[in-house]
Amino acid sequence: MANILNFVAFQLVWFIAIFSAASNKSFLAIPAVLFFAVVQIFYSRCKLTDLTLVLIGFVIGMTIDSIWLNLHWIDYSDIYFSSVAPLWIGCLWINFMLTLNHSMSWLNHRLLWLSVLSLIAAPLSYYAGARAGAIILNEPLLALIAVALSWAIWIPVAMHIANRLRNKEESTS
Repeated sequence: MANILNFVAFQLVWFIAIFSAASNKSFLAIPAVLFFAVVQIFYSRCKLTDLTLVLIGFVIGMTIDSIWLNLHWIDYSDIYFSSVAPLWIGCLWINFMLTLNHSMSWLNHRLLWLSVLSLIAAPLSYYAGARAGAIILNEPLLALIAVALSWAIWIPVAMHIANRLRNKEESTS
């Protein structure tokens, strides 16, 4: 049941972030992801792991999305800095990282499956964000291929990190 709630909360935060960004109210993503993060980490059996994943995911995710921004493959609505992805994108990365030990835990030792799912789901998510008006795909094919490949590589690495951190945290508890 907890994993289902994690998935539902993840989807809810995604919709809040995307549609608030599309309507130039991206600040609404911040309280949404903060509420989800506080509740998720409070009930988590691997609090330190989740917190670490949030920090790692935020930094790497913002870097990846900022690269696409600087290559002019993707533009973001409601952006304040021309060379850094907007904060609502960071909120989405935090949101996603909080699924690794929870609703996506069934994939924690199926990294090839995770890579394949990321290869498909990530570009669909970015395409949906573009259709909603939260992002602009300046080079649609190139941008979606970049998203697919980077997620197919990064997300299994993130899951591997999650597995190692969680195992370490569980062994010291």
